Amino acid sequence: MGRKNKTNHTLQPVKTRNQRNLTPDQRELEELVDKLLRISTLPQQPIIQKSLENQKEINNITERVKKLEVNKNSKSSVDNRVTSAIINNFMKWCTENGAHLNGCSIQEFEGYELGIKAEVDIQQSSLVIAVPRKLMMSIENARESILKDLVENDKILSTMPNVTLAIFLLLEKFKGDSFWKPYIEILPKTYTTVLYFSIDELEELKGSPTLDLALRQIKSISRQYAYFHKLFATSDDPVSKVMRNRFTFKEYW
Repeated sequence: MGRKNKTNHTLQPVKTRNQRNLTPDQRELEELVDKLLRISTLPQQPIIQKSLENQKEINNITERVKKLEVNKNSKSSVDNRVTSAIINNFMKWCTENGAHLNGCSIQEFEGYELGIKAEVDIQQSSLVIAVPRKLMMSIENARESILKDLVENDKILSTMPNVTLAIFLLLEKFKGDSFWKPYIEILPKTYTTVLYFSIDELEELKGSPTLDLALRQIKSISRQYAYFHKLFATSDDPVSKVMRNRFTFKEYW
C-alpha cells in the first residue's frame, strides 16, 4: 500500500507491551481489536452469503468494542441535536472569516435536519454562497499540523487522503481551542446510509449490487479503526498522545 521508501510503523500488540498496566476490560478490548484486524483483512468472499456471515462476526466484535469504549471519551457530547446557538456560532465564524450567504440562511427542516433556506427571490446566475479556502478543511491543513510526520510516513495516511482528513478532523475535535470547532459542532452526528444498516437491514439488500459495495466499505472502515487503534496505543508520537485515550470505534465510524 505504501511506497518502498516510506518508513512503515511496526504495530505490536499492546498486550505484549503494557500487559501489567491493563485492566481486564482494556485487555479484552486489545484482544478484540487484534481479532478485528485479522478478520477485516481477509479477502472479500465471492459468495455474498459468506460475506454476510463474515460481517456478522465483525458486527459482534464491534458491538462489544463499543461497549468497552463507552467511557473512553467522556468529553464527547451525547446530544445529537444541533441547537440555534450552534448554528449562530457557525454563521458568525463563517462571516468573520470571509464567507458570504446572500439571501439565504441555515435552517432546520422537519424530517431532513439542516439545510439552506432562501430568504429572498434569487436571481439566475447571481452569487448565493461564497466560501474562502481558509474555511475548507483540506489535506494541506493536515500536512501543516502535528499530523505531518504520520502523513509522510504511515502506509495508510500517505496513500489515502480521505482517511487523513478523517484523522485530522478527530484531532481537531479533541482540541479544546481548535479553529474548526464551530464547523465540527454543526456536522451531523448520525447518518442514514447503508454503512449504518443493521445485519437484518443488510440482508434486505440481497440481490442488489449495493450489498457487496456496502460490505466492502464496512470491512474497510473496521480494518482502518483496528489499525489506528493499535498505532495510537503503541506509538509515542504527538498524534498518538492526543488520540490514545480519545480514539474510539464510534468516533471513527
